[in-house]
Amino acid sequence: MRVVIIFPHVGYCTGWRPHLATEVKNGSTYHIAQALTYLYSIARHYTPDAWVVDFNFGTYEENMQRVLDHRPDAVLISSTVNSYDSTRQIALDMSRRSPAKLFVGGPAVSSNHFLRPDLLKLEADCEFVVTNRDIFAWAKQVFGRADDLKFRTFRPDNSWIGDTYAPEVRDKIRYTVVTSIGCTYKCTFCLNPMVYKINYKDPEILRDEVRYLQTEYGADAVSVADPFFFMRQQHADEMMDVLSEAGIAWSQQTCLVTLTDENLDRMAETGCHSVLVGIENFTSKEIDKPVEVESFEDRLQYAAARGISIKPSFISGLLDIDYEADLGQIDYIRSIISRGLVPNYHIQSNIYTPYIPDARDRLLDIPFRFWGVMPVTAQDEDHWKRNLHLCDMIYESVFPETAQRYQEVRAEYLDILDRQETMWLSHRPVPPVPPEKRIHLLTSGKVRA
Repeated sequence: MRVVIIFPHVGYCTGWRPHLATEVKNGSTYHIAQALTYLYSIARHYTPDAWVVDFNFGTYEENMQRVLDHRPDAVLISSTVNSYDSTRQIALDMSRRSPAKLFVGGPAVSSNHFLRPDLLKLEADCEFVVTNRDIFAWAKQVFGRADDLKFRTFRPDNSWIGDTYAPEVRDKIRYTVVTSIGCTYKCTFCLNPMVYKINYKDPEILRDEVRYLQTEYGADAVSVADPFFFMRQQHADEMMDVLSEAGIAWSQQTCLVTLTDENLDRMAETGCHSVLVGIENFTSKEIDKPVEVESFEDRLQYAAARGISIKPSFISGLLDIDYEADLGQIDYIRSIISRGLVPNYHIQSNIYTPYIPDARDRLLDIPFRFWGVMPVTAQDEDHWKRNLHLCDMIYESVFPETAQRYQEVRAEYLDILDRQETMWLSHRPVPPVPPEKRIHLLTSGKVRA
């Protein structure tokens, strides 16, 4: 079987930081989606004829022709929600230009297939792939069989990177590895604990993977893409040993509570230079992890003294936060920039986006490319106006260099809403799923819209 794996063009919430950046600077790099490495590697387990095409580089037609030139029997599209506009375009085009069988999966499908199926409608015949917390589960649909593959011992094949990205492009991408999947926390708005069963990579697998990236591509740094690096301390210690032995700089993401003196000291010793920390919101009850201003600033200073940059992530507009509290948090973000604690290009600050189906969300009828950047949910029109103002505040006060680009995107967004009879998306109500049951029910199909 000849298989092509496609990563569609992401919307305004891109793989670059900050969102809407008009130029690449401050060391910004494009994050390769780890889904591509695993989709390719698993496909290669079943067939020698597998290729990857990333629609975020080059023109649409150039990429489409690359897909067609491979004469695929099957095309696999791994779609995030904010790349689903591109997914629809590619799927329709493929159905018209190729007899290949089409499969569509990824976070957009895993989170929406059962509880918000209307969002996934395509004008092309396809099979939707829901992994149900097993990253290997899609192989049965595509290849007709599923071998007993285990995340811990499965060897990723990164040869696709050299075949997919030209040398001048590889200078702008970030080499990534994932050493664990899943998450032990249960924040209501986050996909990671919902669809990925917790697993940990064998140290030898990581050792070989890093050595390959160093030897083949000259990688001098790697980003550990785990959603929660310190999920299991013994595992984190083993991974840091491997990275230290490889002599490679690295970055990771974790939770504030895990940045103890001991962990930060060890991170510095092993070459860690930055860590993404999900603060999200200091007062929300939607977050299953402790975050406090005092401990955050203490950790900032302790890490900085050891050469480690903490890159905080914030969310405004969470469903249980009032407007004034959100304004206060944006003011706080502005203060840590002005005090020199964190440069703005190390900050993520976004409006709440309902990637996880929630019965409380009322969606706006706008294209997916706006998800992650503009408000896509509100209780009523007044609530929408408040959320829009929060976006204005974020981009004006946190990312002022994107002001012109933001105004362009904002004008396009408002124009789309103005041209519709109603701003609200019509879709079947999402069944209420208690937070404590979401992990078991969200993608199991036991609860459906």
